Amino acid sequence: MFTKESLYINAIKYDTQLKLDYKKLNNGEIADAYNSVFLVSDDILAHDIAHKLNASQEETPVSFISTLLISDTTKLIPKKSSSKIKDCEIAHFNEDYDIAVLKTTLFETKHYFEKTGIDFIYSAFHILNLHLEQNICKNQLLIFLFNNKAFILILDDSASIVFSKTIDLPTFETVKKTHFYEDDIVGQKLFDEIYYLELSEIIHNNLNEFYEKESNTFIEKVTILYTLKQLTQEQINQLSEELLLEIDYHPINIDEEIFELSKDKHQKQSFVKPRAKEKKNNLNTLYILVFFAILFFGVYKLFINIETKKEEVVKTVQEVKKSIILPDHVNKNDKVQKRIEAVFEAIPYDVVLKELTMDGDILQLKGTFLNDDTYIKSLEPELRKLYDTIEVKIEDETKKNILDVVVTAQDTIELDNPVYKKHTEKYIVDEFLPISRVTEQIKILMPENSIVKFKSSQNNEVTKFNYSVNILVKSPKEFFDLIDNINNELYSINISYPIKMIRVEDDIEIDFMLTFNQPQ
Repeated sequence: MFTKESLYINAIKYDTQLKLDYKKLNNGEIADAYNSVFLVSDDILAHDIAHKLNASQEETPVSFISTLLISDTTKLIPKKSSSKIKDCEIAHFNEDYDIAVLKTTLFETKHYFEKTGIDFIYSAFHILNLHLEQNICKNQLLIFLFNNKAFILILDDSASIVFSKTIDLPTFETVKKTHFYEDDIVGQKLFDEIYYLELSEIIHNNLNEFYEKESNTFIEKVTILYTLKQLTQEQINQLSEELLLEIDYHPINIDEEIFELSKDKHQKQSFVKPRAKEKKNNLNTLYILVFFAILFFGVYKLFINIETKKEEVVKTVQEVKKSIILPDHVNKNDKVQKRIEAVFEAIPYDVVLKELTMDGDILQLKGTFLNDDTYIKSLEPELRKLYDTIEVKIEDETKKNILDVVVTAQDTIELDNPVYKKHTEKYIVDEFLPISRVTEQIKILMPENSIVKFKSSQNNEVTKFNYSVNILVKSPKEFFDLIDNINNELYSINISYPIKMIRVEDDIEIDFMLTFNQPQ
């Protein structure tokens, strides 16, 4: 189905989020890929999200939107029995089974994408089946944890499916409603414990249920696929000891799986057929357009005097009304990122960096020098390429060799021949977003357990909502990946100073400012 240029969009709805993953293809090869996340709460796509999707489809006419069922109530039905099922939509699953979903459930998903159209709708069981096509699974209990549900398959010694089931998992919201809940930190620990116990019980119960009906198959291994890591390795080891079974617990990239399902080989598994795509070389359409162009040109000539006067009025109004240009958030963010990367590159290997603070043209580094001549030989010459003024302070001068040092640099020097990125797409400016909605949107963009606080707003031609953000990452690369995600947004969202990074055991705690810009 691949054409010269095509666009595949995965639109996966989680409880309160919609994740969009884009893959643009040229001649069947991926030319570009990016994603974005939105906060959602309605039963149909919000206008701004639909606008973004439709704009992408207009730009690339051969576009396909794929999704998973919003409410996955699917069941595997033996092929010999599937034709007898009523009130359900039936799709191909594998050589032995078809997969059935209630028509009302399928309508819910189709209705959700009514404003944009939808090409492929799959079940989480299709993700499991794709895993089976790519891996040999015999005498195995296979679980896919997705959207607070456990999708379960059991396979016998011939790798045939002999058991299937879907079970609900506990959610963090249910924990918050209990009297044990005190705050998010305590609540998260409680939820982790409950989640582990519930999953352990689900595995035990389903194994017992299976063995009651089947005595010829013995389960040798449990494979758990997840999109969001919930269990620690210690819990996996504990569960393995309890079950006396090998447990394989590994992540699955759901966007890549849906993209694979949308290809020719698996399209027949979709519950809906893809929409017909417009052809650019339709000559009949061209003739019609030419005809109407000539017709309207004639009408235009009749009223040219009136139209001329109207144009003059419009031009006058346009001259008075200033064009509002939003800040190029990609350019701003890239400048911040490249400055931080340049500082990291300047720090030699024998410096243990404990803290970095960057505020405009002032930089402060706190760390330990493993050699007393590190500053003179290595750090200072590199920092001189970035800052005019540099001061160093030794916190405890009685120490020898290993020194705790504070380095302060200011008066920035422009980086050597930088090439900064620029935003090239149109911003979404159809409606003014209130603070509550902007805040939730920013929370979605940030890593889990981040702290986002609204600080202030500025109202001129461009309204600015300013936030302080606190995140925890394993490495600076995760912070740079976050910047890339923000750059992919069609809203003007830029990171600003001060930025502070502190080493906390095995993690890095980062505080920074974030500004959301939109026309007033």
